[in-house]
Amino acid sequence: MPDRLHELLRQRALLQEHLAWLDREIAAAGDAVLEAPPETGTPGILPVETTFVPAPAPSMGILQGTAVSILSNAAVPAEPVAPLPPEVAQLADTIIDEYRVPPKTLHTDVKKGCFLYFFAALGLVILAAVAFYFAYHHD
Repeated sequence: MPDRLHELLRQRALLQEHLAWLDREIAAAGDAVLEAPPETGTPGILPVETTFVPAPAPSMGILQGTAVSILSNAAVPAEPVAPLPPEVAQLADTIIDEYRVPPKTLHTDVKKGCFLYFFAALGLVILAAVAFYFAYHHD
């Protein structure tokens, strides 16, 4: 069980690091200074890695005795994006409106597609049953 305890402590450290990052982002977004979360100082916690480690290939199986940590890009603060000029935003809205499909039409199209796939699959099952019948029961 020491491996499980070690993994739980590591996960808690990751969550605390994420909460600290969220506090910093909230403070930066609100131009307010928030109190930094207290350090726990719990022994046995692994330091949080900030590099991306690719997951092992499925053919390699499960790695035993190693802790592979994959951190998402959410832990890295994103740089602020400048707002688009009004002309570009209006042009983007025009293009989006041109290709927008009413939700009712989209709903009926999806419904028709589901029925089409259902009846196609049903036809294949019937065709396979008939082929099986003629292949093995025909004298």
